[in-house]
Amino acid sequence: ISDIVLNWNLLFNEFVNERGARLSHAKVLIVLLFDIIINSLIGLTPFVDNFTHLGGMILGFLCGLSTIQLVSPRFFGDERQYFNRFKLLFFRSFGLIVSMAGIIASSIVLFSGDGETNPCTSCTALSCIAFPPWTDKNDKWWYCDDCSHATAEGTVDTSTGKFVELSIGCPNGSSEILQVDESWPQDELGLEGMLPTLCREHCLS
Repeated sequence: ISDIVLNWNLLFNEFVNERGARLSHAKVLIVLLFDIIINSLIGLTPFVDNFTHLGGMILGFLCGLSTIQLVSPRFFGDERQYFNRFKLLFFRSFGLIVSMAGIIASSIVLFSGDGETNPCTSCTALSCIAFPPWTDKNDKWWYCDDCSHATAEGTVDTSTGKFVELSIGCPNGSSEILQVDESWPQDELGLEGMLPTLCREHCLS
């Protein structure tokens, strides 16, 4: 992307390219844009980190700004040497400074976390969206919460041998005490299968 941005004149300059070549360059730009959109949409599914996709693209763009070799503007008849030198220095300095600041900031966030909880809970929608959005919350194809990690301890009535109370350990560290409904399964495996649903109803409400 940085190559395209910095050498834009080379791609669409009438002196360098014939009409057919410029059209081919435009097709490449469209395919590149389409690829970015598709990868961003894939990043909205679970287990695919959109921050990795977008972060890699942004960091690659900034590194490209600071290192890429430009075609001399004099090739296009632009004799403004001081302006062009300043523009090159500006882009290289900007790319280097911002990329280094981004690496340092992201490293601080990475190593200060515990590897389990999200340091930016409001950013979740940028990386994962429960789908499809028009269905009930219990009928999604996939979820973007941590309720799959919920735990529970059950209390059994010794006289009947049935579960009467369930203590759910929520992903945020809190706990919820629920009375076991008669319609719920009475075996550990069945209750374990209900945990994500119970978590979404009581821990995230």
